[in-house]
Amino acid sequence: MLYDAIVVPFDGSASARAALDEAVRFAKEDPGLVLHVIQIADLEQAAVALLESKGVDLSESAVPMGMRDAVEAVTQQASERLRTQVDGVLRSLMNEKRVSLLPEVHPGDQIVQYAKDNSCDLIIMGSRGLGALRGMLGSVSSYVLREATVPVLVVKAGE
Repeated sequence: MLYDAIVVPFDGSASARAALDEAVRFAKEDPGLVLHVIQIADLEQAAVALLESKGVDLSESAVPMGMRDAVEAVTQQASERLRTQVDGVLRSLMNEKRVSLLPEVHPGDQIVQYAKDNSCDLIIMGSRGLGALRGMLGSVSSYVLREATVPVLVVKAGE
C-alpha cells in the first residue's frame, strides 16, 4: 500500500469534485485504503447570506422565533446537499469511508489538523473552493501545501 489513509476536503466546488474523483481512483487501486472526506462549509453563513439577500433583517431584535428555525433548516439542507454529492461518488467503493462535516472556521488549519488527528498520509484537494476568499487563487490550498506534514496533491477542475 502506498497510502493507508487519504483525506479529501469537499465544499461542493468543481475543483473539490475533481479532487474527490482523484481520491476515488486511488481507492479503487487499493481496497485497504481508508478514504476520509471532510465537508468544510460555512453553512450557517450561507443560510444567513441567502436570507439577507431576500431582504430579511436578521438582527437579534428583528428575528422572529420561527426565523431561527428557518436558518437552521436552510443550513441542514445545505449539509444534506453536500452529503448527497459525496455519497453519490463514493457509493461504488468497497473501501472504508468516513465522511465528516466540519463547520468552516479556518479551513486550512482544519484540513491540516484533521490529517494529523486521523493519521492520514495524503491530502488530495481542489485548487480553488467556494469560500469567501475564492477570488484569492487557492489561498486554502497554498496554506495546506505550506503547513501539512504529509504529501498534498492539488487537483484542478477540468476546463
